Amino acid sequence: MDHTFDALILPESLKSGETQLDRIDSILRSAEPLLGVDRSRGQRAYIRRQPGGRLFVTADPRDTLLFPVGHPREGQARYQWTSRPDGSERGLLVAGAHDA
Repeated sequence: MDHTFDALILPESLKSGETQLDRIDSILRSAEPLLGVDRSRGQRAYIRRQPGGRLFVTADPRDTLLFPVGHPREGQARYQWTSRPDGSERGLLVAGAHDA
């Protein structure tokens, strides 16, 4: 699959499995292909919990939803989001977000 998205927001309700590791892996199995992550090359996706039972998932552990403090666009969204019927969102970085 081509790398199409820079970030995902997933409802925590998509997690499945009996153990915490099973639940994390269930999210990564669906998220990593959408993010262009290839575990066989040592890559991985990173999950951050968000308010409201949502998970922010990216291939870079330093990615943030908003531009950081001190940036000229501080507090503004770093992604343009597209909502999906399952409650997830797929994001593309906005112009200038790669450098923030």
